[in-house]
Amino acid sequence: MDPATLAILSGSHVLSDLTGMIAVIAPFAFAAWFLKLRHDRRLREIGSAGMGAEEQRALADMNELARRMEQRVENLERILDNELAGWRSRMPH
Repeated sequence: MDPATLAILSGSHVLSDLTGMIAVIAPFAFAAWFLKLRHDRRLREIGSAGMGAEEQRALADMNELARRMEQRVENLERILDNELAGWRSRMPH
């Protein structure tokens, strides 16, 4: 047998190619794994911390503003019902 055939049959060429592919792919796989771990840890930190006092206060303020806006709209609709009977039927849907 010639040396090239013997090298192919012995697998040294295949082993060399496999080692090269692992050397190229491994850093990317490690980087992806590391980023996923970091992302998961950050999500756990955010989830366990919940909303801070400032976020809770802002949410309560927005809730109060929405409640007041809803009352105003209801008052305006009541006024329109008294002043312009049937105004709802003339509104485009």
